[in-house]
Amino acid sequence: MGKKKRTFADKVSKGTGPRGEVCPECETVKRVIKIIRAEQDDSKGSWRFSEKMEKVCKCNETELMGS
Repeated sequence: MGKKKRTFADKVSKGTGPRGEVCPECETVKRVIKIIRAEQDDSKGSWRFSEKMEKVCKCNETELMGS
């Protein structure tokens, strides 16, 4: 038996829509952002930057972004 052929509309609809992990609490898609924080080194007095990737949704947006 042959392979099922998809129409153009089926191909287009597959690529649209939200991508990523859905939060079980607020039902929104989590997006990944990079958080960069400036920290002062006590021994030298110089500044360092720490980078961290975080998943953000409406539940934890105020905790990570601050507003």
